[in-house]
Amino acid sequence: MKRDNCVRMFLAAALAVGLVSCGGAAGPQTVTGVVVDASMNNIMVRTDAGDTVDISTMDTDPAKVPGVLIDDSVRVVCADEDVDGVKVLTAQELTVTVHSPYYYIQGTWLEPNPIKASEMQGVTLEADGSAVSVGMATLQFKNWSLADGKVMLTAESIGNGVNAETTDTLQVVKLDADSLVLARNGQVVWRFGRKK
Repeated sequence: MKRDNCVRMFLAAALAVGLVSCGGAAGPQTVTGVVVDASMNNIMVRTDAGDTVDISTMDTDPAKVPGVLIDDSVRVVCADEDVDGVKVLTAQELTVTVHSPYYYIQGTWLEPNPIKASEMQGVTLEADGSAVSVGMATLQFKNWSLADGKVMLTAESIGNGVNAETTDTLQVVKLDADSLVLARNGQVVWRFGRKK
């Protein structure tokens, strides 16, 4: 009887060790959700389940793990990697399933100059948040941001010998690959087309 108990205990212990070993060797996993923060070395994704996951992109292949923008919807295949004795969730492949509005809004946007229709005017919205005026000598755009369907544009007006910096908050009425329409207090103030 004692021998049977010892054999059972040995088998139970061996099974427990085997289960623990298998649990530590988890393979790749897929995370889907929305990018809430991103840097050169990692992205933070709010998953479809509502969790927030930090995923390393350090030393990944840019062809398999391209750069992302905040509010991109992504599917990331990742796995735990041992980095100096610490398990780090690392991206192996990343696919943007839906681009964020930031993807579409970056670039140069133009409209005909209302004073001289043969000329174009507008703004270039750079990826780093800076903005540059196009064809407007007296209104110099400085920077921009996008949040909650509104664009904040900071500019310096240098007309009439007085320099004044202002930030204009404009509602995005339309934004796609070719068009950007902005309004203030319900009135459209800019109807831009993307520079080809």
